Amino acid sequence: MRDLAFMVMFLFMLANATRCLHTGTMLWAWIALCTPQQYMYGIATQIPLNKLAVVATFIGIFVDQTKRKPYFDWHIILVGLFVLQGIISYSVGLSSSDRTYELLDKMMKIYLLCCVMTMANRGRLQIHSMVIIICLGMGIHGALEGLKYVDSGGGHVVIAPASIGDNNYLAMATLMVMPLLVYLFRYSQSRLLQLSFVGALLACFAGVVATASRGGMVGLAVLGVFLFLHSRRKMVTLLVIAVLAGGLLTYAPGQWLERMDTIGAADEDGSFMYRVSSWKLNTILALDRPLVGGGYSALENWTIFDIYRQKFHRLDSVVDSPEPVGAFAAHSIYFETLGDLGFPGFFLFMAILVTGFRNIGHILRYTRHDESLIWAHDLAVLFRLGLIVFMVCGALLSAAYFELLYIMLTQVSVLRRHLEETVAVTRPLPMPIYDTVVGFPAGSG
Repeated sequence: MRDLAFMVMFLFMLANATRCLHTGTMLWAWIALCTPQQYMYGIATQIPLNKLAVVATFIGIFVDQTKRKPYFDWHIILVGLFVLQGIISYSVGLSSSDRTYELLDKMMKIYLLCCVMTMANRGRLQIHSMVIIICLGMGIHGALEGLKYVDSGGGHVVIAPASIGDNNYLAMATLMVMPLLVYLFRYSQSRLLQLSFVGALLACFAGVVATASRGGMVGLAVLGVFLFLHSRRKMVTLLVIAVLAGGLLTYAPGQWLERMDTIGAADEDGSFMYRVSSWKLNTILALDRPLVGGGYSALENWTIFDIYRQKFHRLDSVVDSPEPVGAFAAHSIYFETLGDLGFPGFFLFMAILVTGFRNIGHILRYTRHDESLIWAHDLAVLFRLGLIVFMVCGALLSAAYFELLYIMLTQVSVLRRHLEETVAVTRPLPMPIYDTVVGFPAGSG
């Protein structure tokens, strides 16, 4: 019955996607983030939903007369170069495993989606609706696990969806979505919708806790600090954070608290030190093949791993860590791009992140003195929080090719483009200065 109901809704969305390009990109992005097949049990699991959404979207490109022309700013160019570097590294890579091609195929699809999004998103309505899609697509995973965790009184054991990875990835993805839920709460006029987004935010908070991810808890602490610093009503924000923290410490299972106690003893934690070993091995690979690296996930191949394990002690003078005993992931977005794509790939990846921050900075300058654009200011600040969380949590995860990152950064690019086309940036506007987030001018409370 679930499959039948979903397929009816999906066919309706497909029909709309062929007539409206923006609907197509929303459907494409939602399926990429949610992968709804993993929640189905019947015929829907066998249907290539993503391919159908892509086909409908491309039909929409030719049919939809309201679409805008595509543009190429530094974000789109850098992501394109990053994908090109991946193609080069793949073509001369050390590994020929299926995983290697899957990552290349994934990055090319992400780039294609990003380019189409520059055509489909034309204004505030489209940007706002895409934020909803991001929350519905990625936030649903953490929210569902959080509800199960609360319902079981802390006894539910989280198993992250296969499309995301393990619990650490689920915690990071959920944390990236949470700031956007704050934005949706603030800019929803319906009281019912506001309550829904508050409920989703609390469920996502419980979902992060349920993962028992130490990196997730560090990311949650970072998110809490930045939300407090950017809040216009700091006392209210501090009270909410205190209540959530107090409830967590009071009702969290003892096993969870014991696991969190190990956060401060990283140098004594075996799993962390093996991450250091992985970073070290990826660095050696990059030094050995500085221009192309080993190709996507090269060191996850046992043959390649054996070759470079023999060179492991080359950097003992820099950092001492236990010798790895098996092929494993890079466990860091930074060392992942370094080992996979060489130094060009690493610098391109860092340039993409820096460009995202620069675009956000431009948005904040465009909107600082214009009360009518406070929504764009708030959204940019909350996108920045999501990006900071990604960079903090991603330092311990192999998440450099995570769809959510590129979709969010493309939305930042679209938002900046929208403001450049509709706002006279040089016009002096004697309005209140909005330098924080969620609802009120600075200094009003």
